[in-house]
Amino acid sequence: MITPVSGYLIDRFGGKSMFLLSLAGITIGSVLCALSWNIYALIGFRMVQGLFCGLIQPISLTMIYRTLPRERQPFAVSVWSFSTVLGTAIGPSLSGWFQQHDWHLIFLVTVPIGAAAWIAALILLPSRFTLVRKRLDTAGLVLATVGSLSLLLLFGNLHAWGMESPLTWGCLIISILSAIMFVRVELRKREPLLNLRLFRNITFTISLAVSLILTFALYSGVYFIPLFLEEIQGLSPFQVGLLFLPAAACLTIATFLSGRWYTSWGPAILIALGSLILFVTTFRFSKLHMETTLISVMIWMCIRNVGSGLAISPATSAAMAAVTEQESGHASALLNWLRQVFSSISLGMFTSLFYARMNVHESRLSNGGPGESAEWLHRMVYTRSIDDVFLMASGLVALAIPLALLLRRRRPAAELSGSSTIQESSA
Repeated sequence: MITPVSGYLIDRFGGKSMFLLSLAGITIGSVLCALSWNIYALIGFRMVQGLFCGLIQPISLTMIYRTLPRERQPFAVSVWSFSTVLGTAIGPSLSGWFQQHDWHLIFLVTVPIGAAAWIAALILLPSRFTLVRKRLDTAGLVLATVGSLSLLLLFGNLHAWGMESPLTWGCLIISILSAIMFVRVELRKREPLLNLRLFRNITFTISLAVSLILTFALYSGVYFIPLFLEEIQGLSPFQVGLLFLPAAACLTIATFLSGRWYTSWGPAILIALGSLILFVTTFRFSKLHMETTLISVMIWMCIRNVGSGLAISPATSAAMAAVTEQESGHASALLNWLRQVFSSISLGMFTSLFYARMNVHESRLSNGGPGESAEWLHRMVYTRSIDDVFLMASGLVALAIPLALLLRRRRPAAELSGSSTIQESSA
């Protein structure tokens, strides 16, 4: 919910100052989380940590486009994208190992890393940002916050509340009204919280749409594959993490290669190729069964992460390259805000679908089943429900392929502005 304000903070206080503040907040938040005396304190300190986590991603992405030359930006974004998804790849193994020893280490291990990064940022990051004194769009911030919170509550609890619950319809109505009012307010403001006029840029809009679709697909695998391995295959969190390590290596390699190939291949080919791989592998996971081997899961996760690495970074680069340097702060805030909201929505939507399909499969198997044990029934229902989630996710991923091909003849904002400058000089 804090991400939309990042563009204003960068313009008002500078990228370096806000990056240092965010990094310090995350590090201090980790210490506070480790000192938590009960679950409520832990949740509270995680909320404090989340305030700064919501700022550091858009701020760091904006600084890439305001400090580095154009030819180095795609590779820098691939490094940035890799760092943002690395946690989902190696997190299960690290957290599983820490939980077996001392849960406090989950938070304390980031403290020395955060301190070292803060010192490095203080010394190395440039501070040559033109500060703009403008007023905070309070109305836009309130509407964005209320709308985001309503959507998160709706999709996070839909499976528990049900479609007939007043809470479901209340959150839905509030989120829709907030979205409509937010758009009206932002289009009328001279200094909006988020520059929604960026959606007039077709390349930015297409790239953003592809990025959101890929986010849906990414989180379906990150969330439901570990559930399948723990619930059906009987693995511990640490064992699941070890199984994910080869996939993390594939993600690393593919992400860096996408940055290297971006200039020569272009975003359309990389995104289409990565989306196609992601579609095939996601559809393959819709065929899971109770006897699926661990080797099979590991191999298909590796291939799936190759697709993710090839597609996600170029989608971000294409979106950011479509806007000017002055618009990069708003573009980064908009990109990261929608990506965070959609990732949470995707988890809530897939979870709701999962529980709904469990009820359907349980009813079918219990009525016409072969008289198997209750444990067999639960395992079968659980597996088939996960299959349904991946089937839906694969359908969503398929939409990214034709969208990616629309980027083939689009030119970056820098090239367009450069061409117009040359024409004006010639005239």
